[in-house]
Amino acid sequence: MSNFFVDYHYFSQIVNIKKKFFNTELKFFKFFFEITKIVPVFVIVRSPFVFYFVKPVDFFMAKFFLRKLRYRLNGKKISIIRAETTLLRLIFSFFDDVYIHNVKLVEKTNGTLIDVLFLFDKDRAVAVGNEGGYIKAVNFIFRNFISFDSSFNKIEKDPVEIRCTKTSL
Repeated sequence: MSNFFVDYHYFSQIVNIKKKFFNTELKFFKFFFEITKIVPVFVIVRSPFVFYFVKPVDFFMAKFFLRKLRYRLNGKKISIIRAETTLLRLIFSFFDDVYIHNVKLVEKTNGTLIDVLFLFDKDRAVAVGNEGGYIKAVNFIFRNFISFDSSFNKIEKDPVEIRCTKTSL
């Protein structure tokens, strides 16, 4: 799938995140609001990670409170993610603190693979997390919470997997 127009159309898809609030998520929702006075769009808990999705206009204000949130929730790994509407922007918001060199679309028989390319081992290591924990949590979110508004019927049914790879120039 190396066609530029197919890649562009795929990455510019509108994404929806299914909102599921259970008691745990509601507790984290309330905690976040008490600390930041920002209402998160939604919260996803995938132990030990807690993902707070905020509107893009509230992102930098919420990021200001990240250290305090992590201190108060010792033992949890807190991530603040911009709730973007397109797939490419959402992918970049999951990997906010690292330099992403490129994003490629790879077609597989059992789904779609998005290859996030990094130039440095350190950036890739941060993106993957300890023992692959962060990338596994991101893939869990894409499998269970992300859906597409797409004109491609095939894409809606295919699961999306994200892989982090080191590349060279």
